[in-house]
Amino acid sequence: MFKGRQNYTQQKSVGFRELKSPPQDITASAEYQQLFVADHGGQCVWTLQRSLRGQWVAEGQAVSKVKPASLSMNASRLLVVEIHRLTIFLTDEKEKERKPIRLPENFEAEHALETPCATFVVCGRKLANPSIIEVNRSGGRLRECDPQYLGLPCYLSPFTDDEPDLLVVDRQSQRVLLLNPVLEVVRVFLDADRDDVLQPRRIVKSGHFLVGCSRSSDNSAGVVSLYGPRKSQLQTLPDL
Repeated sequence: MFKGRQNYTQQKSVGFRELKSPPQDITASAEYQQLFVADHGGQCVWTLQRSLRGQWVAEGQAVSKVKPASLSMNASRLLVVEIHRLTIFLTDEKEKERKPIRLPENFEAEHALETPCATFVVCGRKLANPSIIEVNRSGGRLRECDPQYLGLPCYLSPFTDDEPDLLVVDRQSQRVLLLNPVLEVVRVFLDADRDDVLQPRRIVKSGHFLVGCSRSSDNSAGVVSLYGPRKSQLQTLPDL
């Protein structure tokens, strides 16, 4: 929970014994009040449901027989990102899988988003080089971001609910970049050296921008920071 300029305070722990490995990623469905947790070691994605007491309870595997690198949501559509393929699952129907999308040869995905145009923006590596591409439902490449601006892109997030721009977290350059719909870099949104943030790993738009940062290269400890945008400059959140 975050209030004004105070630090986050832990309200409760969310955990369950079924996890075979530390959570690779999480995503949420506001419509169904569910959390989805990527368990790479267990080769599955778990569903957590909020109980009447406000506790998160594991309800079982939403998806099995996958090795999730990351997750993203689009309405009731859960996108499971594996290294070499993407798969959509309809969360309102138990493990109803659409045809997997095979990614281009030599591409290794870190994260992906489904666009309003029913295409997919994917970040990761191509032949060990940083890459962000847009692919169609058959996995065919439509466009690519200029790699000169990239170090190691690891996570994507919509900029706003009503704009097609994207935010990309770059783990190597320790920056968050703003991309337009044709994957051109518009500007640096956050810079670890300039903006007094740690090493960014995740970013989520929820009213303001939540940025998950690591304190060390091995991700052994981290913080979550809250930012509010004003024009082209990020401002600290005012006291509530």
